[in-house]
Amino acid sequence: MPRMRSASDDSARVGRNGETERGSEALPDSTTLSGLCPRCGVYSSFAQAGDLPIAFEGFCTVEFDGTRNAVRAEQVCSLICRHCQQGVAVVEEKWVGGVPTRLGGTSGAVTWHGIHWWPLPASRLSADVPPPIAETFVEATTALQANCPRAAAVMARRSLEAIAVDKGECRGSLSERLKRLADSGVLLPDLADWANEVRLVGNAGAHFDPINAVGPTDVRQLLAFLRELMRYLYELPAELSRRRGR
Repeated sequence: MPRMRSASDDSARVGRNGETERGSEALPDSTTLSGLCPRCGVYSSFAQAGDLPIAFEGFCTVEFDGTRNAVRAEQVCSLICRHCQQGVAVVEEKWVGGVPTRLGGTSGAVTWHGIHWWPLPASRLSADVPPPIAETFVEATTALQANCPRAAAVMARRSLEAIAVDKGECRGSLSERLKRLADSGVLLPDLADWANEVRLVGNAGAHFDPINAVGPTDVRQLLAFLRELMRYLYELPAELSRRRGR
């Protein structure tokens, strides 16, 4: 298995020009007022409703009378989704010159980048997903948002195991169960390959191995796959059944 990026590799998310790298799964913050809404799951634009400081770097002296103001290091920003018209709270950290101040950014433009969101992204699943599977998946999402990628990887693997049990595969190792699901056609070849990747990364998260460290990017990809797998196995069939029953 090739080496995955570690949490330290992923923490800065800085592109070649010092800009934050944002993929299609990116969440909004006060610097980039667009992204996936954690409430409705739709890619949308956002209006900023306000912000409050929650951590400080120190104090700076301003004004001629010597007034001292606290310098923000972290803040909570309130954003309103223009699609669902509901609010999202974002905990943000200060970046200077395209680098987080906690990693040494000291010179350049000041921007703010989200590190935690409420409600938790991807935590609202369809009622078509069996509760034991949904609960485990939400726990994986919660662990990732708490910056615990290894714990999230383990819970992602547990989510996959819960799916295997729900589909009737209760015996043998997870690898053997996934193979039987693939052989029976429950998992298409590409889905089976991705499912096996979830298993491998989950194993890496559960066992100490400094070579194959698990980072947030790895887990985000696995959770995105699991979300699509649940839609394929549970939500789409249920939607089709309801449509035919009209």
